[in-house]
Amino acid sequence: MQTKKRLVLIVITLFLLSLGIQPLKVNAQTSVNAVDYTPGLFYQFYDYSGEGNEYAPFTMTLDYIPDEQGIYQVSRATAGTTVSYVYQLTEEGIYELAYFPESYDQEDFRYHTDATDESKSLYFPLTLEVGATFSRGYQDMQDYVVTDILPVYNIEDIEYYNVVVIETTFDSGEIQRYYYAPKIGEIYSEYLMSDEMGGVTTWLNILRGPSYQ
Repeated sequence: MQTKKRLVLIVITLFLLSLGIQPLKVNAQTSVNAVDYTPGLFYQFYDYSGEGNEYAPFTMTLDYIPDEQGIYQVSRATAGTTVSYVYQLTEEGIYELAYFPESYDQEDFRYHTDATDESKSLYFPLTLEVGATFSRGYQDMQDYVVTDILPVYNIEDIEYYNVVVIETTFDSGEIQRYYYAPKIGEIYSEYLMSDEMGGVTTWLNILRGPSYQ
Protein backbone atom coordinates (compact mmCIF):
# COMPACT_ATOMS: atom_id res chain seq x y z
CA MET A 1 0.00 0.00 0.00
CA GLN A 2 2.81 2.42 0.88
CA THR A 3 4.50 1.60 -2.41
CA LYS A 4 1.30 2.36 -4.29
CA LYS A 5 0.87 5.72 -2.53
CA ARG A 6 4.48 6.65 -3.20
CA LEU A 7 4.03 5.85 -6.91
CA VAL A 8 0.87 7.97 -7.03
CA LEU A 9 2.73 10.90 -5.47
CA ILE A 10 5.58 10.56 -7.92
CA VAL A 11 3.12 10.49 -10.82
CA ILE A 12 1.36 13.62 -9.52
CA THR A 13 4.68 15.44 -9.11
CA LEU A 14 5.90 14.43 -12.57
CA PHE A 15 2.57 15.52 -13.99
CA LEU A 16 2.98 18.97 -12.46
CA LEU A 17 6.54 19.22 -13.71
CA SER A 18 5.33 18.52 -17.24
CA LEU A 19 2.65 21.21 -17.22
CA GLY A 20 2.87 24.16 -19.58
CA ILE A 21 0.89 27.35 -18.99
CA GLN A 22 -1.32 27.18 -22.07
CA PRO A 23 -4.71 28.80 -22.79
CA LEU A 24 -7.52 26.42 -21.90
CA LYS A 25 -10.49 25.69 -24.07
CA VAL A 26 -13.82 26.99 -22.78
CA ASN A 27 -15.58 23.90 -21.54
CA ALA A 28 -18.52 23.85 -19.13
CA GLN A 29 -17.80 21.31 -16.42
CA THR A 30 -19.38 20.10 -13.21
CA SER A 31 -16.22 18.54 -11.74
CA VAL A 32 -12.47 19.05 -12.12
CA ASN A 33 -9.21 17.63 -10.81
CA ALA A 34 -8.04 19.74 -7.86
CA VAL A 35 -4.37 19.20 -8.81
CA ASP A 36 -4.92 21.76 -11.58
CA TYR A 37 -5.98 24.36 -8.98
CA THR A 38 -3.26 23.75 -6.40
CA PRO A 39 -2.35 26.96 -4.51
CA GLY A 40 0.80 28.87 -5.38
CA LEU A 41 2.40 26.13 -7.44
CA PHE A 42 2.34 27.08 -11.12
CA TYR A 43 4.25 30.38 -11.03
CA GLN A 44 7.21 31.58 -9.03
CA PHE A 45 5.63 34.88 -8.00
CA TYR A 46 2.03 36.09 -7.61
CA ASP A 47 1.04 39.68 -6.92
CA TYR A 48 -2.49 40.52 -5.77
CA SER A 49 -4.17 43.90 -5.52
CA GLY A 50 -7.01 44.49 -3.10
CA GLU A 51 -9.25 46.90 -1.29
CA GLY A 52 -11.24 46.96 1.92
CA ASN A 53 -8.40 46.72 4.46
CA GLU A 54 -4.61 46.67 4.66
CA TYR A 55 -4.49 42.87 4.35
CA ALA A 56 -6.34 42.71 1.02
CA PRO A 57 -3.28 43.11 -1.24
CA PHE A 58 -0.52 40.52 -0.88
CA THR A 59 2.27 38.73 -2.72
CA MET A 60 2.92 35.00 -2.80
CA THR A 61 6.12 33.19 -3.74
CA LEU A 62 6.86 29.54 -4.35
CA ASP A 63 9.78 28.84 -2.01
CA TYR A 64 10.31 25.12 -2.64
CA ILE A 65 8.86 22.90 -5.36
CA PRO A 66 7.36 19.50 -4.46
CA ASP A 67 9.77 16.84 -3.25
CA GLU A 68 9.32 13.10 -3.91
CA GLN A 69 6.51 13.07 -1.32
CA GLY A 70 4.66 15.94 -2.98
CA ILE A 71 5.55 18.42 -0.20
CA TYR A 72 6.14 22.04 -1.16
CA GLN A 73 6.19 25.50 0.44
CA VAL A 74 4.84 28.95 -0.41
CA SER A 75 5.12 32.26 1.45
CA ARG A 76 2.47 34.97 1.60
CA ALA A 77 3.51 38.54 2.46
CA THR A 78 1.04 41.27 3.38
CA ALA A 79 0.93 44.37 5.57
CA GLY A 80 4.52 43.95 6.75
CA THR A 81 4.31 40.31 7.75
CA THR A 82 5.09 37.01 5.99
CA VAL A 83 3.49 33.63 6.62
CA SER A 84 4.89 30.41 5.12
CA TYR A 85 2.60 27.48 4.29
CA VAL A 86 3.61 23.86 3.76
CA TYR A 87 1.35 21.84 1.45
CA GLN A 88 1.34 18.24 0.28
CA LEU A 89 -0.11 16.64 -2.84
CA THR A 90 -1.60 13.24 -2.02
CA GLU A 91 -3.89 10.70 -3.67
CA GLU A 92 -6.72 11.95 -1.40
CA GLY A 93 -6.24 15.65 -2.18
CA ILE A 94 -4.14 18.68 -1.28
CA TYR A 95 -3.34 19.19 2.41
CA GLU A 96 -1.94 22.10 4.38
CA LEU A 97 0.54 20.50 6.76
CA ALA A 98 1.48 23.59 8.75
CA TYR A 99 1.86 27.38 8.61
CA PHE A 100 4.56 29.57 10.11
CA PRO A 101 3.84 33.24 10.93
CA GLU A 102 6.63 35.82 10.88
CA SER A 103 8.84 33.79 8.53
CA TYR A 104 11.50 35.42 6.38
CA ASP A 105 14.34 34.69 3.94
CA GLN A 106 12.62 31.58 2.50
CA GLU A 107 13.45 29.43 5.50
CA ASP A 108 12.69 25.79 4.68
CA PHE A 109 9.86 24.53 6.92
CA ARG A 110 8.94 21.43 4.91
CA TYR A 111 10.53 19.06 7.43
CA HIS A 112 9.84 21.06 10.59
CA THR A 113 8.26 19.05 13.39
CA ASP A 114 5.00 21.01 12.99
CA ALA A 115 4.84 19.96 9.33
CA THR A 116 5.59 16.30 9.97
CA ASP A 117 3.24 15.62 12.88
CA GLU A 118 -0.27 14.16 12.55
CA SER A 119 -2.02 17.54 12.46
CA LYS A 120 -3.04 18.75 8.99
CA SER A 121 -5.87 20.53 7.22
CA LEU A 122 -7.50 19.55 3.94
CA TYR A 123 -7.15 22.34 1.37
CA PHE A 124 -8.86 20.61 -1.57
CA PRO A 125 -10.27 17.10 -2.01
CA LEU A 126 -8.85 15.48 -5.12
CA THR A 127 -12.06 16.13 -7.10
CA LEU A 128 -13.88 19.45 -6.99
CA GLU A 129 -17.52 18.94 -7.92
CA VAL A 130 -20.33 21.50 -8.04
CA GLY A 131 -22.49 21.11 -4.93
CA ALA A 132 -19.89 19.14 -2.97
CA THR A 133 -18.83 20.24 0.50
CA PHE A 134 -15.60 19.67 2.40
CA SER A 135 -14.07 20.93 5.64
CA ARG A 136 -10.87 22.83 6.38
CA GLY A 137 -9.19 23.29 9.72
CA TYR A 138 -6.75 21.68 12.11
CA GLN A 139 -9.27 21.45 14.97
CA ASP A 140 -12.24 23.80 14.58
CA MET A 141 -13.54 22.77 11.16
CA GLN A 142 -15.09 25.20 8.69
CA ASP A 143 -17.33 23.88 5.90
CA TYR A 144 -16.77 24.96 2.29
CA VAL A 145 -18.97 24.31 -0.73
CA VAL A 146 -18.13 24.26 -4.44
CA THR A 147 -20.86 26.56 -5.73
CA ASP A 148 -19.96 26.72 -9.42
CA ILE A 149 -17.45 26.03 -12.17
CA LEU A 150 -17.64 29.02 -14.50
CA PRO A 151 -16.77 28.42 -18.17
CA VAL A 152 -15.41 31.99 -18.40
CA TYR A 153 -14.68 34.60 -15.73
CA ASN A 154 -13.29 38.09 -16.44
CA ILE A 155 -11.03 40.04 -14.09
CA GLU A 156 -9.35 43.28 -15.10
CA ASP A 157 -10.10 42.51 -18.77
CA ILE A 158 -8.43 39.08 -18.53
CA GLU A 159 -10.51 36.00 -19.26
CA TYR A 160 -10.01 32.87 -17.17
CA TYR A 161 -11.57 29.55 -18.09
CA ASN A 162 -13.14 26.75 -16.01
CA VAL A 163 -13.02 28.84 -12.83
CA VAL A 164 -13.94 27.02 -9.63
CA VAL A 165 -15.96 29.04 -7.10
CA ILE A 166 -15.75 27.96 -3.45
CA GLU A 167 -17.71 29.58 -0.64
CA THR A 168 -17.94 29.42 3.13
CA THR A 169 -20.36 31.12 5.54
CA PHE A 170 -19.21 31.96 9.05
CA ASP A 171 -21.39 31.74 12.17
CA SER A 172 -21.49 35.56 12.28
CA GLY A 173 -23.07 35.65 8.82
CA GLU A 174 -20.08 36.85 6.79
CA ILE A 175 -19.39 35.04 3.52
CA GLN A 176 -15.94 34.33 2.05
CA ARG A 177 -15.88 33.43 -1.64
CA TYR A 178 -12.83 32.28 -3.64
CA TYR A 179 -12.27 31.93 -7.38
CA TYR A 180 -9.60 29.56 -8.72
CA ALA A 181 -8.33 29.17 -12.28
CA PRO A 182 -6.60 26.02 -13.56
CA LYS A 183 -2.79 26.04 -13.74
CA ILE A 184 -2.80 29.34 -11.80
CA GLY A 185 -4.62 28.99 -8.48
CA GLU A 186 -6.51 31.77 -6.72
CA ILE A 187 -7.44 34.67 -8.99
CA TYR A 188 -10.08 36.52 -6.95
CA SER A 189 -11.66 36.52 -3.51
CA GLU A 190 -14.36 38.50 -1.77
CA TYR A 191 -15.33 38.82 1.87
CA LEU A 192 -18.93 39.95 2.25
CA MET A 193 -20.11 41.50 5.50
CA SER A 194 -23.39 40.25 6.97
CA ASP A 195 -24.76 43.82 7.23
CA GLU A 196 -23.92 44.61 3.58
CA MET A 197 -21.94 47.63 4.78
CA GLY A 198 -18.77 46.87 2.87
CA GLY A 199 -16.34 44.06 2.33
CA VAL A 200 -12.88 43.06 1.20
CA THR A 201 -11.88 42.08 -2.33
CA THR A 202 -8.58 40.77 -3.73
CA TRP A 203 -7.65 40.07 -7.35
CA LEU A 204 -4.67 38.69 -9.21
CA ASN A 205 -2.52 41.40 -10.70
CA ILE A 206 0.90 40.04 -11.80
CA LEU A 207 2.33 36.55 -12.43
CA ARG A 208 5.98 35.75 -12.92
CA GLY A 209 7.43 32.36 -13.72
CA PRO A 210 6.29 29.75 -14.46
CA SER A 211 7.96 27.20 -12.21
CA TYR A 212 6.52 24.18 -14.06
CA GLN A 213 6.95 23.72 -17.80
